Amino acid sequence: MILSKSVAVSLNLAACKLKQFTAAMIKKNNIDLTPEQFLLIDLLWNEGPMSQQVMADTMHKDKNSITNLADQLERKGWVVRKKDDFDRRSNILTLTEKAESLKLEAKEKGISILEQIIEGISEEDLTVFLNTLEKLSDNMNVTQD
Repeated sequence: MILSKSVAVSLNLAACKLKQFTAAMIKKNNIDLTPEQFLLIDLLWNEGPMSQQVMADTMHKDKNSITNLADQLERKGWVVRKKDDFDRRSNILTLTEKAESLKLEAKEKGISILEQIIEGISEEDLTVFLNTLEKLSDNMNVTQD
C-alpha cells in the first residue's frame, strides 16, 4: 500500500477507534453524553455561550449537525437556546445549571480518559504527532474561490 493511502486509512481507523473508546469510557463513567455532545458542552464550558453558527464553524460541522446535537442536549437538560439580541435569526447556546454543576467532575473524567489514550507515549512523540496532524489539517483546508 502506498504511504499516502496508509496514512489516510490509519487516520480514519484511529478516528473511529477514538470515538468508540471515548463513547465506552464516557458511558462507563456514567456521563450521559456522546463524545460529540461532550465536545460541544466542553466548548461551551471553555468559551461560554455562542451561536450555533460559531459552534458549527469551531467544531468543523454543518449547522444541521449542531442543531441536532443542540436538540439532544436540550432534551437532556444540558443546554438552552436563546435568541441572539443582535440577530433574531440566530440562536445562542447556553449551558444550564445542570451542565455547570457537572463541569468539574465531567472535565476530570474526560482528562482521565484522554490520559489513558496517550499512556506510554513520550511528550516528544506527542509533540511531533501534533505538529504532523496540524500540517495534515492545513493541507486539507478547502479554499473557496
